Formats: sequence, C-alpha cells, structure tokens
Amino acid sequence: SMERAPVHSAAALVLLALATAAEAKLSGPLSLHQNRQEAAPRIFSSAPALLRRLRPGGAGVGERSDGLSMANRTERIARRIIAWWRRVQPVILLLTASAVAQHMRANADKKGEFRDIRSQVINMEDFHIAIVTTAALPWMTGTAINPLLRAAYLARAGKRVTLAVPWVHPKEQALIFPGQLRFSTPEDQEAHIRVWLHQRGGVKADFKLRFYPARYDLDRGSILPLGDITRVFSESESDICVLEEPEHLNWYHSGANWRHRFKLVVGVVHTNYIYYAKMYLGPAHAAMLQRLNVWMCGAYCDKVIKLSDTIQPLPRAVVCNVHGVRAEFLEIGRRAARSILQRRSGAYFLGKVLWPKGHRLLLDYLKLQKELGLPSTHLDIYGGGEDLEDVKAEVRRSGVDISFFKATDHSSVQLRQYKAFINPSQSEVLSTTTAEALAMGKFVVLQRHPSNDFFLQFRNTLAYDTASEFLQQLEHALAADPAPLSPQERRALSWEGATDRFLEAIGNCTLSDVLPTIGDHTTRFVHANVQKGGPISDAFRHLTGAGPISKQSWLTEDRYRSAPTTEIVEVSMLACPPGELPVRATATPPSSPPPRNR
Repeated sequence: SMERAPVHSAAALVLLALATAAEAKLSGPLSLHQNRQEAAPRIFSSAPALLRRLRPGGAGVGERSDGLSMANRTERIARRIIAWWRRVQPVILLLTASAVAQHMRANADKKGEFRDIRSQVINMEDFHIAIVTTAALPWMTGTAINPLLRAAYLARAGKRVTLAVPWVHPKEQALIFPGQLRFSTPEDQEAHIRVWLHQRGGVKADFKLRFYPARYDLDRGSILPLGDITRVFSESESDICVLEEPEHLNWYHSGANWRHRFKLVVGVVHTNYIYYAKMYLGPAHAAMLQRLNVWMCGAYCDKVIKLSDTIQPLPRAVVCNVHGVRAEFLEIGRRAARSILQRRSGAYFLGKVLWPKGHRLLLDYLKLQKELGLPSTHLDIYGGGEDLEDVKAEVRRSGVDISFFKATDHSSVQLRQYKAFINPSQSEVLSTTTAEALAMGKFVVLQRHPSNDFFLQFRNTLAYDTASEFLQQLEHALAADPAPLSPQERRALSWEGATDRFLEAIGNCTLSDVLPTIGDHTTRFVHANVQKGGPISDAFRHLTGAGPISKQSWLTEDRYRSAPTTEIVEVSMLACPPGELPVRATATPPSSPPPRNR
C-alpha cells in the first residue's frame, strides 16, 4: 500500500548500507588461506581479551575444540549473510523502486488537491472547513471556546463549517463541568453550547456541530479521543480540516490518515506542553514529548500554525495569532472610552493559581519593591488552582500586599473597575486574558517574551525586561490613563480580524509546505500499525499512559464501526472504568525572575 512503501524503502537503504559495509570488511582478510594469527587480531581487536583465552579441552588460543577457530566460524557466518543478501537484493531494490514510484504518485495527487483548494481559498469560492478540537463547553477552557468562535465566525464569513467536539460520559462530565451541569445526550449539550454562543459569544451562525467519542484522562487533566474521529465527517466534507491541538489529537489516533482524508490539513497549536512536561515530569520526559510532537505534526498536518513562538519548532509551521476576543469585551472598552470620568483604578491578575503561571515571579517583583524601600503596591488575584494554598502561604511569609478572590468571568462588573492587568506568566502560548484586558481598554503589564509578541503593537501594552522595569511600568499604569483603542487595534483584537489572518495563513500555503516526505509517510505507517495492533496495541497504550483509552481493540468489531457515539463511550466506560481524581504532587515553585536591575 501507499503507506507501507516508504517503510520498505527505508529498510532497503539500511540493509544496503549494512551489507556494503560487511562486504568491504570481509573481502580479502578473511580468506581461509590466510594466516590465522593475522586474521584474528583484525576481527577481534575491539573484543574483550576474555574471548581469546584458552578453551577447556586443550584447544589453542582462539580455537574451538572442534578444530575451527572463532575467526573461521565468524567468517563462515558472515559469508552466509553476504550470500543471503545477494539473493534478496533484487527484491529489496524492486520494493525500493516501487516505494519511490508510489511516493511520487501520492505527491502528484496531493499537488492536484492542493492547487484546487488553494484556488478556492484565494478566489473566495465555496469550500468546506472541518474543525476538530479537544474540549467543549461548558468546560471553560481555551480549546473549547476559541475553536467554537472560529467555527462561528468562519460560518458568518460564508464558509460551510462542521465543528467536532468530544462527548464524555456524564460521570466524567462531573470532573470537568462547573456546578451541576450534566448532559445525558449530545443533543442537550449542543443546545447549551449554542445558547452560550449566542448570549455570551455575541454571535449566531449556521454551522454543524458533531460529537466524537472521548474520555477524560485524570492524569493529564485533559480529554483524549477514542477511536477514529474522521468517521464523524461525511464524504462531502473533505476540503480543509483544522486540527486544534494536532499533537494532542494524534498521540493515540487510530483512524484514517488526516492528510489522505482531506485536501488540506491545518494544525493550530494552543498549548506549550513542553514547558509543563519540564516542570512536572522532568527534562527526559519533555525531550521525548518534544520528538513525539514533531512526528505527529509531520505525519498528519500539511501546515501548522503556532499562536506564538513559545511553541517548540514543528514541521511546516508559521507563527500567527488566529484568535480573537468576544464582542462583549470590545463593547466594554468602547463604553469605557466614552466615559467622561475615568473611575477605574488598581491592578489585578486573573487566571489559574499555579506556579507555572508566574505567581513566583510576581512575588519576587513585589518583594524587590519592599527591599528597595518603595511604597507598597496592592494587587488583587482572582482564580483558584492546585497551588492556591502554597501561593497564599508564600504571600504571608514575604509580607507583600496581595488579596485573593474566587475566579470570576473577565467581563464581570467586578473586574471592570480595574485599569491595569498584570500578567507575569512565561508558560502561556498566547494569553487570552491579556487580549481581553486590552479589548476592555486597560493597561497590560507584561514581560517581553515570545508569548507576548502579538501584544507589543498596542499602545496600552507596558512591557518590561527586568524586575525594576516591572515596578516602573506598574507605577506608570496606576498613575496614568490608558488610551482608547484605535480602529486598527480593535480590528486586530476582534474575531473578524482573527478570521482574516486565519484565511490568509491558509492562502499563503505553498507546495513545499504541504507535500509529505518519505519520513512523514514512514512515521504515519509505524504509528498507525502500533495503534491498530489489537490487544498488543492495548498493552502499548497502557504502558505509554493512555489511561482510559488504553483498551480499544474492541472497536475493530463490525458492530462498533458505525455505532453511535454514546454507545462507544458507554462500552469504553465498562472496559476502562473511570478512576478517582489523583493527588498531584505539588510542584516546586520556580524561582527564576528576569535579572534584577537595582
């Protein structure tokens, strides 16, 4: 098959290299007529001296009791290998030629498909966009909200759009959905999503919403796809596919090749997994994950869009912010700019209370302020998280002036009173809360860091490099008034602007961007066979930490090939019952602020 061909090619090249090297080593010096004492040192010069000792039974040095020296036996085995290679060499070369021919035909087909879809995008013709993401409302996370708004605004722009989101069992919904929100059917959850989109997202659009089977992984704190996601799309929905978090979606992907199923596959990378892997699992695990992400994106994506350059290098990647903010934030900013009396004051930080989010840096900055004898600045922190109690304890020890409040919606009246948003995080890919604060017409104080490059274009961005510069920018933000957003700034922050940037990034794809290499095909072949190996694959997934989706061999049965999503999830719950929430070890607070310029 087309996917097997590159592997045969790679194997042939490896065998050819080995055989050539062996033949060069064995031509001449291993002749039976040569002196045994000349041949043996050549062959065993790097072997332990133990191998040349006298054998029991009176055999000579390097000689077996049957009269054959070890050098002669090695020569005999090597010659047999050479003879075998000469017999199979024509077959290997034929397979290699076939693999190259099939690879060229596959790339020729891809060229034709790409030219068609690129012409449709540039000429604004009709085409379908399939979007797949890793989370769904009411879980208020970026990978649930941003892909939903992307689908809505692309539909408003006149595109045919289908959004695929995960369906998890009600028992696992209890682990991630707020309050008592539970859904017994995908239809109920879809109704909730569309109400939120209209009321809070400020947009009503005509697009299809489908659910694929998934499970919640307690260890990772994320949702993992179950089985073949591509089956939720019809044959007519095969133009462009957008994989939100492509590495995440494909770690355990066991379905059709996205690049064969769609004419153009675009991955949008949201999360800096490498940063968190280094923080909680160590550098060795982070290095393995980094290589795995490269393989997954290379095998399954024609183009990769990184929201910022904090993301690791990936094949065929460009950096572009294709996210926007909800219309309500821009409306809050418009009203604030029209207000005659600027009554906003104070500074705050909103987000999950985790050490990787920058709380250690923030405490260090404020402790420096105290050490320098400067007037104390009060800050409010909104949010909850696993490190909340540790952060509170550190605040008490350091004596800095910080108050803590429960998490609240960023557009709430309570947060509109502030005029400065503080974001010291270095773990973000692209901070949504920073974009929202700018849209509301506030100052944002942030570090010059690749994750913040997009925000440096705005007049109300106050960037810093050092701890002392942070204190200067914070003082300025509390003393001055932010400037109203210009029309260009409003457009850059809006979802209309983000949609324009997204379509432009797709339109700028070239043939060199999308054509797969033999390495891509090889990775895909190996990965697909590892995931489709029945019980052996189940064991492999279990060993590599797939958790609730480890057991999938039952999905190959005919009755599950077209089974409803809810039925597949129910069976999976029986095969791998959900566990209890694990107790995660508290991370050691990082202490690496920018150099202090006293």
